[in-house]
Amino acid sequence: MRLLPLWLHVLSAAVWLGGLLFQSHILLPLLARGGPAEPIAQAVRRSRRVAWTALVLLILTGLHNLTRLPPVISMIESGVLKLLALKLFLVVILLMLSAHRDFGVAARLIRAVAAGRDATPALRMLVRLDRVALLLGLGLVYLGLAVSRGGI
Repeated sequence: MRLLPLWLHVLSAAVWLGGLLFQSHILLPLLARGGPAEPIAQAVRRSRRVAWTALVLLILTGLHNLTRLPPVISMIESGVLKLLALKLFLVVILLMLSAHRDFGVAARLIRAVAAGRDATPALRMLVRLDRVALLLGLGLVYLGLAVSRGGI
């Protein structure tokens, strides 16, 4: 039973990062090149459910995994506590960025496509946010591995 939360945590990270990679490197460039706007906008809308399910699972399993860490004193001595604090800070930043991306910018893109308006500004912002979120996500994976292994 100790392996299940860790497996769910890693699986959720893979799903979230994979979805972000697919969307930012395949779907959005396809839309930018004049691909079929309506199906792509619907894919962006539908992917939010999967992404937020993965993020919620990441948070829940991450909180559970915090209970498996060694005592605070040993984490202070090894420097893991600083890494953990950085990881938690970046998680909060990532959640705020993801909320802005999905419920602000992506929603504008979907509305613009549905109304037949120019979606280029929203599309450009979405691509930028995806790249930042992807870098943050990869950094979080690294920090998670560093914390789980007792330091860098």
